[in-house]
Amino acid sequence: MTRAAGGALAPQRVPPSVLARLARTRAAPDDLALLRRALHSRRLVLLKSLLTRLERQSDAVPVRVRERFEAHWRLLERAESRHAPLVRDTLDYPAVGTWLAAVLAAPAGPAFAAGLGHFGAVAAAAALRSGTGFTVELATPTGVLALPGIGLLETGRPLVRLTARSRTARLTGPGTPHPAVLLRSAGGRVTGAGRGWRGLRRLPGGDALLDDLDPYRAPPGGVGRAALPPAGRDGTGGRPWTRRWRAALALLRAADPERAAETGALLRCLVPVARPPGDPGAKVSATFRSAPGAVLATLPPTAADLAEVLVHENQHSKLAVLHDLLPLHTAGPDALHRVAWRPDPRPLAGVLQGTYAHLALADFWHRAVRGPALPPRAREGALERRDSYRRQVAEAVPILLESNELTAAGRDFARGMERHLATLGRPG
Repeated sequence: MTRAAGGALAPQRVPPSVLARLARTRAAPDDLALLRRALHSRRLVLLKSLLTRLERQSDAVPVRVRERFEAHWRLLERAESRHAPLVRDTLDYPAVGTWLAAVLAAPAGPAFAAGLGHFGAVAAAAALRSGTGFTVELATPTGVLALPGIGLLETGRPLVRLTARSRTARLTGPGTPHPAVLLRSAGGRVTGAGRGWRGLRRLPGGDALLDDLDPYRAPPGGVGRAALPPAGRDGTGGRPWTRRWRAALALLRAADPERAAETGALLRCLVPVARPPGDPGAKVSATFRSAPGAVLATLPPTAADLAEVLVHENQHSKLAVLHDLLPLHTAGPDALHRVAWRPDPRPLAGVLQGTYAHLALADFWHRAVRGPALPPRAREGALERRDSYRRQVAEAVPILLESNELTAAGRDFARGMERHLATLGRPG
């Protein structure tokens, strides 16, 4: 991670065959690898932008904050030289993207300086996972240290010292005689124990995490039109999510193994969202452009509903990264178009995102209906879902094709979606 890293987003050619497969919502492993490289390039651009802003506004940032940032940058460079893939994996964690978006948008002065402090936790998490030996001081003005993708330490202290050796690390602070201890294992996994420590929980059957701890797991404005906050650990209850996840993953694997593999390749974390007061049955899910790979959702009522959330939101992640890599439209924010899945008018970007996500759902249920995974009683409901999503996409595709805001690549993409829709049968 040199200071020269970043700059303009590194151009990566998207072959027509890749664009065509992505338009069908079904990506090959190499296509997903291309999207992951593009995501990492984007993350480096944002880190470079942060470094550039700090250099330009250094006079407005306290000397101690600048010195710590420099030390943390050097730590990140050391970690990258030891194990670059694990550092890349840490930087690409969704909560890091949310933090970068927040600190880059912060006004100059105390807000920007405060946001910079979290970079130390990012660098420390990368160094821990890479196996680097180090000692670093981390500012914790709220008394909490959040290590992205690992866990959280509550100390109530303004400063934490992290000392890492070959297989263990200790987190200490002034007046804390009983430090938390972290264990480093092969593959970059870090677990911990001790007073104030809470680690992220891994969802069964893969590498995705249930992230109900990181302060940057959701954007500051909340989720959905009701601006719902993320649910804290006390309000999530791990068991309901684990049971629902296990059943949803089993359904995906039985009905559409390729879609299940794509979910495993793209999903980094599932973020529980608090339900709106007075509406315990509300269903909300979202993915944010700054944090691809994170699915934020209220607990869906059934495994089929969670499977839908995963399929739907993963398409948003794919399309967000693809659009950064190869612009598909030049649309502005004006809401002009009516779509079947929303009561409010949508800008063209929203139409494209929604059409793509609903096409994937139609594709998923089409395969579920045609395969042996569903019992007879479940097939009727799956067929209804497929036909409903198919009708919604059929109404939206003409909006895209009649627009003058699509780029040439975007028009090819929309035509590819239209062709794939035609293969999914007719509504019954």
